[in-house]
Amino acid sequence: MHTWVRFDRSVAPYARVHIDRISLGGERFRLDGRIYSRHSELERAVLVLTGRVTGTRLRVPAVLTPDLAGARGAFGLRRWTVTAQAPLDTLFDDPELVDDTFDAWLESKVAGAAEVHRSRVGRNRYLVRLRARPGEAWIGQRRVSIVPYFTVKARNLSFTVEVFDRQAFAALRQPARRPDAGEARPVWLVGEMPFRAQDTGLAFFRHVADTHPEIDVRYVIDPRSPERANLAGYEDRIVDHRSAEHVRLTLAAERIIGSHHPDYLYPSRRPDFVRRISAVRVFLQHGVMGMKWMTPTYGRSAPGFDTDLFIASSEREKRMLVEDFGYAPDDIAVTGLSRFDTLFDDSLPVRPQQVLILPTWRDWLTSPEAVSASEFTAAWRSLLSSPRLAELRERYGLDIVFGLHPNMRQFIGEFADLPVRVFVQGEVRVQDLLRQSGMMITDYSSAGLDFSFLHRTLVYYQFDRERFFRGTRSHFDLETELPGPVRFDESAVLDEIERHYESGGVTDPEYIARADALVAHRDRGSSERIVDAVRAATRTRTPLDLVHHEAVQAGWRRIRRSRAYFPLMRRMFRLARRLPADDALIVFESEVGRQYADSPRAIHEELVRRGDTRRKVWIHRGPIPVTDAHTTVVERLSPAYFWHLARARYWVNNQNFPFYITRRRNGVYLQTWHGTPLKRMQHDLDAVVGRDEGYLSRVSRATAQWTHLVSPSPYASAAFASAFRHRAEVLELGYPRNDVLRAPDRDAIRASVRERLGIPEDRTVVLYAPTFRDDANVGGNRFDFALALELDPARFAADLGAEFTLLLRMHVVVRHAAEIPEDAAEAVLDVSSYPDIQELFLAADVLVTDYSSVFFDYAILRRPMVFYAYDLERYRDDLRGFYLDYEAEVPGPVVRTEDELYAALRRIGAELAAGGGESAARAAEFARRFAPHDDGRAAARVVDAAFGAVPPAVEAVPEDTVPEEAPAEPAGDAAPSDAALSDASVAGAEEPAAGEE
Repeated sequence: MHTWVRFDRSVAPYARVHIDRISLGGERFRLDGRIYSRHSELERAVLVLTGRVTGTRLRVPAVLTPDLAGARGAFGLRRWTVTAQAPLDTLFDDPELVDDTFDAWLESKVAGAAEVHRSRVGRNRYLVRLRARPGEAWIGQRRVSIVPYFTVKARNLSFTVEVFDRQAFAALRQPARRPDAGEARPVWLVGEMPFRAQDTGLAFFRHVADTHPEIDVRYVIDPRSPERANLAGYEDRIVDHRSAEHVRLTLAAERIIGSHHPDYLYPSRRPDFVRRISAVRVFLQHGVMGMKWMTPTYGRSAPGFDTDLFIASSEREKRMLVEDFGYAPDDIAVTGLSRFDTLFDDSLPVRPQQVLILPTWRDWLTSPEAVSASEFTAAWRSLLSSPRLAELRERYGLDIVFGLHPNMRQFIGEFADLPVRVFVQGEVRVQDLLRQSGMMITDYSSAGLDFSFLHRTLVYYQFDRERFFRGTRSHFDLETELPGPVRFDESAVLDEIERHYESGGVTDPEYIARADALVAHRDRGSSERIVDAVRAATRTRTPLDLVHHEAVQAGWRRIRRSRAYFPLMRRMFRLARRLPADDALIVFESEVGRQYADSPRAIHEELVRRGDTRRKVWIHRGPIPVTDAHTTVVERLSPAYFWHLARARYWVNNQNFPFYITRRRNGVYLQTWHGTPLKRMQHDLDAVVGRDEGYLSRVSRATAQWTHLVSPSPYASAAFASAFRHRAEVLELGYPRNDVLRAPDRDAIRASVRERLGIPEDRTVVLYAPTFRDDANVGGNRFDFALALELDPARFAADLGAEFTLLLRMHVVVRHAAEIPEDAAEAVLDVSSYPDIQELFLAADVLVTDYSSVFFDYAILRRPMVFYAYDLERYRDDLRGFYLDYEAEVPGPVVRTEDELYAALRRIGAELAAGGGESAARAAEFARRFAPHDDGRAAARVVDAAFGAVPPAVEAVPEDTVPEEAPAEPAGDAAPSDAALSDASVAGAEEPAAGEE
């Protein structure tokens, strides 16, 4: 049992709201649910519905009742039942009410807290969402429809409020009537968002209206929108949004073609109305997909998003839509976006000195106070008011144009005083600015891709990348696919502006090639290609539609959590293994499916570099930064995972696959391991600490599957033989993952990583990479590490922060993230989630570790190291023990206290300032002994050895020796939980982290 106590810190209020029932029947609103309040005592609460457009706040009184019985089964959380209800005609009694989206919040008064605590209302099950029916009420002479819906990412509760006149609402109930064949022209409804008419939807509409008289094309727009002016000359084809005509045409339409969710083109989102729509739905897109992770919004399984045809701009985007979004290839047409017809129109004169700056919006900036205090505002204001930018503007005669995203139009006052032209996108034609400008700067906007297609210089300024993606990722490899340099600080962006104009406006050919990979047609024929694709599209239902249905997905999640799942997968694996082996299939996994890293990555990249056409399946939780057409990604422990392992001739891993997975008799299992051993492992341990009693048996079964084992040195080979007692062929060829440390471009990688992390060039960078403690197991394969007890970030910042930057790299199995005080944030960075530790090695000037194997790799760089062994005797004598004489042989000073550590770092700082010396020589001598083959070509040698010969027939443990009752399969979620990745189901994960042994 582990007990956590906090002292000398305030504890934030907490309230998590679960919805059990939503009812809008009988013209009355009612919500029933539960609140878990952890340590907080709730005194009262009110449900608040907040309008996104108008800011209107509607308050619904809530009744709280303590639920003592429910709390007993809630792991110590306090639990309350909550009921909130009100008549709909009273709740929405506002004669000025307009269409809006209202988000549901619970505002609670917490005992002892001065301020009201706000919690988003969410946490609901599929059946709750399924049973949430719309309601309606009369407000004067208008009928208001209130449709509950749940946000795409978090499934939080919101309401769409739709205001109709009597005639339009009555039309919702009338039967649909499609024109008979030959009776009339087919109706195509086109649009963007209800207030928008300026982008790809407008471009496509105009093309069809001008060139296809056989089609009755109509544009849907709100009658109050100022952008109706963009439809001048097409007045007879305008359809007023939410009018009776809109209802009639939606039901009669043959095609509904939009740049956003199809819901925006519907007169109502009421499910009973949407089900009656029979038109083929076409998604035009409003920008090339890829920068932001949009699968939850536009993926095949995204709730509320249905499309029969997805328009794409390149084969690269199409592959992304298949692999990441789940669409079938036939659902996608590579035509280019309709707005490209204008983009590639060269009739508009280019203004080479015009620099267009277009940042995108941030979903966390929703109030004037938040925007004023944000890093977003500070960074862009600093750049635009920079004296150096003023000097560049004067020197080159630049015209700086800064545009805010439409979602931030209300915050334009924050930038109105800047010495540049400021506008809101939507108030001017962004396409015209793209065509005119000679250079562009953005952060994550897809408009940047459009600009790059013109073969002009684009620069990405991503000062807040980590927060922007916030645990998600990009569909692109941001370092190798974006068609412009990525910069992380203001000075580097200004350098790019100067470089561009000093070169006479020349664009780097590398970035032109990257841009061309993202657009298949650089011409003005996209709209016509879309017409052809739309004509051919059908609304045929396929098994894929059923698979992605929310009900099926909800059922699948229940199956994944059930005890029957893993026995079922084992049976499927056995059956699939009876099929012939696929000699052209290689399965890769790294760090139990958590990373695209380490030696498996280096081997994969070597195969790709050689043009290897065999299918390569990566086991990973999400997409990987690979553009190889022969590489796909599969989720760990999914049915596809077991299928591919059963069929593949080749396996590559740096940990172990589940011990009940048995390779084919003549299969090749290349075990790269994940570090040179310092700590004793497996059979060399006097006692196994922190694992259950079946651990050694499981890892032995997993080890018996290996056919090849990569080793970096004779020392490692001997330790592996002793610890694992394996029968694999040893490939003592060096670690492929360390090739990057000897690569010709290592200095450029170092500079890029430091820039990405925002580290000035004159700082001395210390990488602190400790390992975990076996006796700190908190369940499964998770361990605790109390950083504050060994190294205090606040003290580091105060003592050394003027010259040093500390990078904290916590072990992958450590449960708790490092806590860095705000006043230390500039000097101390948590890089635990950085994908590749080898790149961090390059960025660092000094390594600090304890007993992690990272120092064997770091020695290759011939840089200083310090060994912070505050618990050496306990670790050596009670927990693990070592394969070498730690104090005598490690290549750096061993220190026991924080004072000694800082003193050692100061000495090293002085040594580095003087040009290096003893530390480099000591590291070099150590590397010659422990990494003799790490010369930058290890991956090539390993690929030649493992994939260039006939697979050997090495015996493995027969599958029928694995007992049926083995506790192998935990009840897992749709995404593997920590329990599913524990030693109970995964064998041999001695130290599952990049660079750890």
